[in-house]
Parts: sequence; structure tokens; C-alpha cells
Amino acid sequence: MISKNKKYFTLFGILAATVDKQILSTYSSIHSIIEKNIPKISKSLLKIILVPKNQYSINKK
Repeated sequence: MISKNKKYFTLFGILAATVDKQILSTYSSIHSIIEKNIPKISKSLLKIILVPKNQYSINKK
């Protein structure tokens, strides 16, 4: 005898699909913001890192 199993959506399955969609949407928006602002971020970091330090001597007269 062949039994026919009916496949129903469970509450957990629907919740998991919804959460997965929201996480992917959030990840995509964060990725696009970061990708758009990488040149600005790298330029500002390079300005901070490459600032020459003053080399004044304390005992210089």
C-alpha cells in the first residue's frame, strides 16, 4: 500500500523562511552601504595613519 503524506507548512518553516528573507535583505543593504563608502573610509584612514609626527627635541635650544 502506498501512503500519501501531505506536506503542510509548519509555523516554524514559515518563520524560518521569513527570518531568512529579512536577514538576507539586511545583509544586502549593509553590503551596499559599505561597498559605496569604502573609498571614503580608506582615504580617511590613510590621512590619519600617514600624518607626520612632529620631531621636536625637548632639549633643543
